[in-house]
Amino acid sequence: MKTRLLILLSLFSLSFSAFAATGMTPEQMLHHANPMPNLMHVIMTQGDKLELTEKQSKALDEWHSKNHPRIMEMVKRVAELEKTLANEALDGASGAVLQQITNEIFKVRENIIKTKLACRNNMHNILNPKQWDKVVELYKAGKQAPVKD
Repeated sequence: MKTRLLILLSLFSLSFSAFAATGMTPEQMLHHANPMPNLMHVIMTQGDKLELTEKQSKALDEWHSKNHPRIMEMVKRVAELEKTLANEALDGASGAVLQQITNEIFKVRENIIKTKLACRNNMHNILNPKQWDKVVELYKAGKQAPVKD
């Protein structure tokens, strides 16, 4: 668990500088770039409440290590493209150019959501029903819970 926390803190500090220009934290940017809940964050920060086996912990760590950097790169890419879109619109770019940038934003967001769906499905397969319910409960109890209508 200490290793997971150390890795999470290291990734956060490395990623934070990349998001400073947007005025948002990496978590805020991730939420901005996609509507999927960040369930892996619950496991990384509160995994001790889930009574994970070593096999489960290893499988989740492997998924996170492989996919978190890719997700954060895609999130940064969305922020960059949005900035480019705004600048190009103000600089008088054609509608075709603006549409091309918009299409790229949609493609990157789609890839983020597909990865987050795969993460959710993977997590659901690794955890037992009681652990899964606990992750959802912890997520809903945290700041990252979605706003209800």
